[in-house]
Amino acid sequence: MQRKSCHEQAYRVLRIPSTKFTKMKTTEEEERRRLERLEQLEELVESNPDDPSLHFQLGICLWETETEKEKAAEHWVISAKQNPKNAAAFKYLGHYYATVSVDVQRAIKCYQRALSLHPNDSDAGEALCDLLDRQGKETLELAICKDASHNSPRAFWAFRRLGFLQVHQKKWSEAVQSLQHAIRGYPASPDLWEALGLAYHRLGMFTAAIKSYGRAIELEDTSVFALVECGNIFLMLGSFRKGIEQFQQALKISPQNMSALYGLASGLLGLSKECINSGSFRWGASLLEDACKVSEASIKSACNSSCTWKLQGDIQLAYAQGYPWMEESQSLEYKAETFEKSIYSWKNTCHLAAIYARNSYQRALHLAPWQANIYIDIAISSDLVTSFYKDYTHDKCTWQLSQKMTLGALVIESDNFEFWVALGCLSKCNALKQHALIRGLQLDVSIANAWAYLGKLYREENEKKLARQAFDYARGIDPSLALPWAGMSADTHTGESTPDDAFESCLHAVKILPLAEFQIGLAKLALLSGNLLSSQVFGAIQQAVQRAPHYHESHNLNGLVCEARFHFQAAIASYRLARYAINISVGTFLKSHLKDISTNLARSLSKAGNAKGAVQECEDLEKEGMLDAEGLQIYAFSLWKLGEHEAALSMTRTLAASIPTMDKTSAAVSVSFICRLLYYISGQDLAIVSILKMPKELFQSSKISFIVSAINALDQNNSLESIVSSSRYFLASHEEISGMHYLIALSKLIKHGTEHHLEFQSGVSHLRKALHMYPNSNLIRNLLGYLLLASEVWENTHVSSRCSIIDASDSGNKEGLKLAWEIFSAGAVACHAMGNSEPRFSFPTCGCQCPSGSGAMKELQKYFNYFLLSV
Repeated sequence: MQRKSCHEQAYRVLRIPSTKFTKMKTTEEEERRRLERLEQLEELVESNPDDPSLHFQLGICLWETETEKEKAAEHWVISAKQNPKNAAAFKYLGHYYATVSVDVQRAIKCYQRALSLHPNDSDAGEALCDLLDRQGKETLELAICKDASHNSPRAFWAFRRLGFLQVHQKKWSEAVQSLQHAIRGYPASPDLWEALGLAYHRLGMFTAAIKSYGRAIELEDTSVFALVECGNIFLMLGSFRKGIEQFQQALKISPQNMSALYGLASGLLGLSKECINSGSFRWGASLLEDACKVSEASIKSACNSSCTWKLQGDIQLAYAQGYPWMEESQSLEYKAETFEKSIYSWKNTCHLAAIYARNSYQRALHLAPWQANIYIDIAISSDLVTSFYKDYTHDKCTWQLSQKMTLGALVIESDNFEFWVALGCLSKCNALKQHALIRGLQLDVSIANAWAYLGKLYREENEKKLARQAFDYARGIDPSLALPWAGMSADTHTGESTPDDAFESCLHAVKILPLAEFQIGLAKLALLSGNLLSSQVFGAIQQAVQRAPHYHESHNLNGLVCEARFHFQAAIASYRLARYAINISVGTFLKSHLKDISTNLARSLSKAGNAKGAVQECEDLEKEGMLDAEGLQIYAFSLWKLGEHEAALSMTRTLAASIPTMDKTSAAVSVSFICRLLYYISGQDLAIVSILKMPKELFQSSKISFIVSAINALDQNNSLESIVSSSRYFLASHEEISGMHYLIALSKLIKHGTEHHLEFQSGVSHLRKALHMYPNSNLIRNLLGYLLLASEVWENTHVSSRCSIIDASDSGNKEGLKLAWEIFSAGAVACHAMGNSEPRFSFPTCGCQCPSGSGAMKELQKYFNYFLLSV
């Protein structure tokens, strides 16, 4: 009982935290009280010298006095001898030996003894590990942390220290386990969350790493390391916007942080490439300008860093490749001089950016000459520099700077297959190209790029079989590579693939890599396959104009696409730009290109109602000797529009004289045009006389068959019946045959009727027979339904609705007099008006109602909404 009372008295006397070692600034009153406590403790120790706790408390009180630390250590030694299981006494002895007597070995032993008794003691553990760390005994430090963590699951200090050591040793998996355990004891420690995020990052567990870094940022919003590393992960995952936000936040905290500047520039570069690939060229260019400013700021901070100069080169190279041609002032009044200045300005901007990129790469190479990939960067930028101003007189086999730099990379890494492929792509000599690509394939046969470029080379050498095999190998290795798909689409002119298949292949290539050359090829294939109205073609050729405004093909094809969409003014502007481009182009060009562009311009002017301008274009073509069959047709048609019938007939005779020299398709088009123009100018009778005088072999075409059948339908004498009958043998497809039945039905309405009345029954009878042969022909069905309604026979009203098949895919098909949904809705209205026996009802009460029910009504509602939107 006496011992217990002494303990209580000692603790009442001494009430200070046991973990404070720093010198306290006390007032005189506090100093007086401390001395009183010290005297009381000394009295208690004298009365109870065998009590270890009293010695321990007295040592703590003496430790606060700067001059009494040795006496404090003596009392702790006595306490430790009397109670060897008192971990705190050993811990304070360790503090004494570590800081006062500077006996490191004794301090280590005391700390080890304290931890063996109480492994959860973070003060002793951290102090011991700090001593070992200063002595470089990392292995012993690691062993002590592992022992403490094994001895007690609540030794969170050991798990924390162990996790940091394992991160330092790059033992990421073990570090994750240790840090996760440590976080249970220190959940508000941002350093632990940062270290855990780094471990997850290195293990490739990016989602977990982002969450850990995010928690660290929540706990300490000034953590630049977490912000930068989180931004790097976002860039790696392709989330450039999120990465940019992280780097910007880091730069607000530390404006000169090199890692944040480098990461921000890289993020802006990646986001700009995304924008450029999606067609947002101007936004991509503005992002590259911002990235260039950030990169310049990082260079000012660390001008001797090779990676910053390389990044600057990458940004400038992307700017040179993606900077768009600005066309704000494009219109019909766009002058040749203005266009030439704009092209020069665009080309000069790209050229200077390519030069800056090459200079940046050269500076990076100067700082790190052992980096072989920088040689390749210099080669690519040098090739781009020379591409803007090509020298057509240059010998292809002469070594260029791009080839020499590629060889420099191969000198350093001769077994790098990517460098061999680069040499094959940059070389202008076909023999060297083939050698380099084959050498790259010898090093790694699974290089899809090498196979693709080898196929391109073989195609240029007209080795079609080898080219197809190479493209097949490339697609088999990497189906996401664009070049093989584009190469396969080039087989359409050889007949090896249909135009539709070639169009689909090229469209796939454009989706993978929206390169201007691929986009121009897509538009050409769309012209052959009849896909000019495709929105994908329209978007692609618009992008090609911005990426390659100096190519006359891009403007010419853009004009064809606009013309197919009935945007004639835009088409006229594009054709004129194409002619400006071909006039300022460097090198030789075929005269036929200029003829095609001028012919297209004349056609669009004629369609736009500017017959005078079309005639002027045709006259210019005639002066140059480039007026072909299509030009003659446009010339004659435009003259007819101007009322100059004699001149139009003269052009028609010139066109007729050239028919024997034409191919079958062109001859059929020309004869059809001549027949129609003769009908409009000379009238029906003279047109029939002229047609009868023509050689019979000219009518061996389905197109001509429709023309002469239409003229014969208006002739009550059937003067062209023999020609019509013979020409119908050349109708091949179901669509052509259905169209002819359509025309025959209309002719029966006219010929079997009177001057003021059409014979609907004859047309209906013929269409019913034709419908049995071609039940899927919407053209025949729609006409039959329309004639049944027009016949004004009450019973036919209900039948007309059954003829039409409402299909959403045909909503935009304007073929025929009326669309299916128009006929159906008209039949429904007629049924309501004629068959409603109960006027008080708003729906038909007759027995013959439309069998389609509510489904058809829903379709009609869709078409009604579509009509409202189109208007």
